[in-house]
Amino acid sequence: MAWPPPEHPRTRDETQLAETLRTFRIVSARPGEVVVRRGRLRIVFRQLEPHLAAVLFRRGLLDEAPVPLGDIRAALADATVKSAVRITPLAAVDALDASRLPVSLRQALSATADRRDYALLVPEDLDAAAPSPPARVFRAARRAIPSLAGVQVRIHVDGDGALRYGATLLVASWRDLGLDVRISQRDANAFFSRRSPPRGIAVARAVDARFVSLRVRAWREDARGFVDYATVTLRK
Repeated sequence: MAWPPPEHPRTRDETQLAETLRTFRIVSARPGEVVVRRGRLRIVFRQLEPHLAAVLFRRGLLDEAPVPLGDIRAALADATVKSAVRITPLAAVDALDASRLPVSLRQALSATADRRDYALLVPEDLDAAAPSPPARVFRAARRAIPSLAGVQVRIHVDGDGALRYGATLLVASWRDLGLDVRISQRDANAFFSRRSPPRGIAVARAVDARFVSLRVRAWREDARGFVDYATVTLRK
């Protein structure tokens, strides 16, 4: 990927729509809604806030919706919707590309990244966390932080809301340790993204969680996070 990163990279849903249009034709399009068709299958893509989408799914008004950030475990424990939850491990890792920073600062960021909390709150799976260094490495890095004063880390965040939320968790933990780290979409010297293969400081493996109606057949999400809707059928 070229540096600097693009100003407005595609979200997962934008890329999904672009992939779908390879085999479907557009019936209508307006801000926030695109209707496509292939044969007898008609799909309406709507831009909705995830929690609202989840409410509409529960009411039977949507056939597919994202599981809102932080709600995966709650959804799996909810008898009403647990059978509709589809969790797909993605062939990607959330990682920080800090190649523009001094080596000593990169090492400090890697040694002190709060991978466990990130994994618990973003993919909601502790096993998704990338390996952390031994405790002695963390302690040594923390002791060295005062010597890194004067270098500010400005992180550009790529992608969707989960990445933005995850980046804020990492930034908060680094700032608590005394590192001057912040999120900045301009003049960035580090880049947080979901990549395969990961580049830089790996934090956690990525997952995607979706509510999918039981009337939808042959719904499959691949390791890139895309669904081939050309194979989907609906129960009558």
